[in-house]
Amino acid sequence: MADNDPQGFYEALGVKSCATAEDIKSAYRKLAKETHPDTSQNASSEKFHRISAAYEILSDPLRRAEYDSSAYQASEQEAGTRVIDPICCSRCGQATAQPRYVVFYRVYSFIIMTTRRPVQGIFCAKCAKKEGLKSSIITLFTGWWGVPGGPIYSIGSILRNGFGGKHDRSADEGMIWYNALAFLSRGNLQLSYALAMRSRKASDKNIASDAAELVAQLERAGADPRQGKLRDPWRTSILYGASHMLMAFALPGTLALTIFAETQSSRPSANYIGTGLYSSPPSSTQYRPSTQIAASKPSVLTCASVPNSGQLLGPNQLSATNGHSLEIRNGSSGDAIIKVRAELSKTVIAAFFVRSNQTGQITGIPDGRYTVQYAYGDALDISCQRFLQVAGAGQFPGVETLQTEQTTTQIITHVLSYTLYAVPNGNVRPQNISAQDFER
Repeated sequence: MADNDPQGFYEALGVKSCATAEDIKSAYRKLAKETHPDTSQNASSEKFHRISAAYEILSDPLRRAEYDSSAYQASEQEAGTRVIDPICCSRCGQATAQPRYVVFYRVYSFIIMTTRRPVQGIFCAKCAKKEGLKSSIITLFTGWWGVPGGPIYSIGSILRNGFGGKHDRSADEGMIWYNALAFLSRGNLQLSYALAMRSRKASDKNIASDAAELVAQLERAGADPRQGKLRDPWRTSILYGASHMLMAFALPGTLALTIFAETQSSRPSANYIGTGLYSSPPSSTQYRPSTQIAASKPSVLTCASVPNSGQLLGPNQLSATNGHSLEIRNGSSGDAIIKVRAELSKTVIAAFFVRSNQTGQITGIPDGRYTVQYAYGDALDISCQRFLQVAGAGQFPGVETLQTEQTTTQIITHVLSYTLYAVPNGNVRPQNISAQDFER
């Protein structure tokens, strides 16, 4: 059918029915400036409203699909009195028995901006798969580079393209029924019969009813019911779907594998997560004495029961009712002792133990300015309050200021959270301290 503009919307905007979304938007902006009462001396209220109504329909992919497919309407009476042309693919121009109005998306990203552009039309299944693959390949190379929407829109668009694009069921059903009548008018009763069989399941009750009546008529005319089922050309093959899955997750998968490989190949060190990453002294396992040395000191007594994570070591100045909190997540391979030390007096307010790969927390820290220190060791001495030998010690940079805030309804305190864990090449070094400074 040559006329695919039943209400003249494309004509109002001065574009062809195969125009892209960008063509339609550009034409609308130009005509809106020429006809709007506030921007042009050649203003025309009637024409402005006309192009606005046209743009409202044609700018929405699914509403445009419904409008385009509404051009293909015919009745059984028309099929019996005149020859009706079947619907042709808007890409290859060939008649297609099972057309579909499909919208594919291409994503373009420019660092901080991401746009998603529809490519739509009436397709045969072969051309639709080509267009879906083309749009996904374009998205693969142009869609990822925007923050933050680029990766999200790219993955969604590629997956949707790979599984048939976006289409409207009612529009598809209307075109299938139209083709059933078109092939009937051209004397191809068997193909008309097969399409009518499909149309009997249409969601539109009128189409379903008319299709059932046509099926009965064609069976009486000699149509073979055994050939009443058409192969579905729109079924997505495993290879086609897999290629889109690969494109959708190729880049994020590659980045994840690269990061993982670097993590595995880099030498790990303990770190603090806060305002930056801090590489701490090596794990205590690197300082363990040899078996011969350990065997030469059998008289050294060690802690009989290792403290639990968060257990206080020795006297402290914590409040029993309220105060601030400190949480340490020890992801390293060795146990650690943590000390909270007053900035000016250097007095230890509290010391506590955190086992390897566990979390320890204390509460009740009074207002003040503090530094947080940590140390690793092989084993605790018999007092269970210090290491027999400190393998390494450090102090997190900066001074933490803790000040309680009070409102009319609540008391607000702070919660500090530090993490000791293994990552490659931390980008900031902590302040190393000696074992004597830690122990004093």
